[in-house]
Amino acid sequence: MSRQFLKVIGMALVICSTGAAMAQNPAPAPASAEPFIWQPGYIEPGLPRPPYVPPETPQGSGPHPAIMAAETIGPGADFVSYYPANLSQLGGKKLPVLMWANGSCLYVGNRTRHFLQDIASHDYLVLAGGELVVGDKAEEAENIDMSVNLRIPNPDPPPNPAGATGRGRGAPATAQQQLDVSNTPAPNRVTHELLDKGINWAIAENKRAGSKFFGKLDTANIAVMGTSCGSQVAASFAGDPRVKTLGIWNGGMGTIGGNGNSAISEFGAKLTQPVLNITGDPRYDIAYWGGIKGFEGMQDAKTPIFYGWRVNMVHMATFRQTNGGELAPLAEAWLDWQLKGDQTAAKWFVGAKCGLCTNPHYHIQRLNIK
Repeated sequence: MSRQFLKVIGMALVICSTGAAMAQNPAPAPASAEPFIWQPGYIEPGLPRPPYVPPETPQGSGPHPAIMAAETIGPGADFVSYYPANLSQLGGKKLPVLMWANGSCLYVGNRTRHFLQDIASHDYLVLAGGELVVGDKAEEAENIDMSVNLRIPNPDPPPNPAGATGRGRGAPATAQQQLDVSNTPAPNRVTHELLDKGINWAIAENKRAGSKFFGKLDTANIAVMGTSCGSQVAASFAGDPRVKTLGIWNGGMGTIGGNGNSAISEFGAKLTQPVLNITGDPRYDIAYWGGIKGFEGMQDAKTPIFYGWRVNMVHMATFRQTNGGELAPLAEAWLDWQLKGDQTAAKWFVGAKCGLCTNPHYHIQRLNIK
């Protein structure tokens, strides 16, 4: 794959993703009688589609299946919380905290429910920015299909089985795509300010007598993660002393927003936490180039950075597959290592034969990790 093509992807990422502009002012798909045909081999982001269950239904692969609940912590400050259904079963164990920001910075706290509920079932409190969508729109809010994935140029497309001659043409936006890439004005977006309020709320709830989380949270161990637009919300917590680690999914370190290399340098100058950065395949993930460029700009960083891209994974990833698909165990391993000191989980990332190092589906680079 040529460097020139990677530059094209990088330009597309900047154009589509500067700040929250991608989310607030999406360009309409060009009209075409010829449907766009994706190159075969990609991982469907929402299949197999999990059946819809009510918020109070415990789910997840962990030892303590989790539920979700709406939390309004102030005017215009909505979250969906995910936590083990029976907190009394934890005994003296305390829950580290994960803050989450959606792709498109979408203000729907159950948009990546399956991924976040699985993490919570492994003994975490997860707070996802946005409202809890229930009722007729709930199932649509929590599911997804390939039609939502952002389209990128294909450097060497195979013959189009439908006989179409165009490249990069898009079908009319589906209801799901309109939900993900909507034109809802601020403040109905997940922002740094919103997650900052969520962190402060979790710390206060842990100390407040009568709170369901009273004395049950490990607020010395907080992570912030997000995907696509949300990954840059997560990146904005670089250097925050309350935050132990960052997770940048389907995005790059300082590559969305700001001024190109200066934004990467600014992120690197602030960074004091370990970073996990995972993107998809360059054929299907518009954030691939941002990940590469961001990692290359972090060579002077003093903290551990793990970057990897997954063959055949699309920009929308596997967050909405049952239990979050294959990305949930990866996220859980990173969080268990960084927030719980789990050295078995660390083996996914550490050593010449680390779990992802030897996984043929992943291409990885590491900094300050041996």
